[in-house]
Amino acid sequence: MCHWETGRSQPKPYLMPRVIAFLGYALWTAPATFGEWLLLARRANGLSRKRLAEGLGVDESAVFRWESGQRGPTTAALTRLQVLLAS
Repeated sequence: MCHWETGRSQPKPYLMPRVIAFLGYALWTAPATFGEWLLLARRANGLSRKRLAEGLGVDESAVFRWESGQRGPTTAALTRLQVLLAS
């Protein structure tokens, strides 16, 4: 845990929902882009890129490109993303 406090590491994605519940708030500021929003939503739901990609039926590299702003998801992927994060 001291590594989290000093910025030497970050909590694993699956731990983030528990950290947020314990603190009572999210640890980040409002996102400015879709990619930033997706990264924060993924982490808040405790999902790794791999698990999110599997849930959406896309390659993990596609999720990386969306988060980094290199590309945007298709309309079908956005619909699946909305369903997946709403559940």
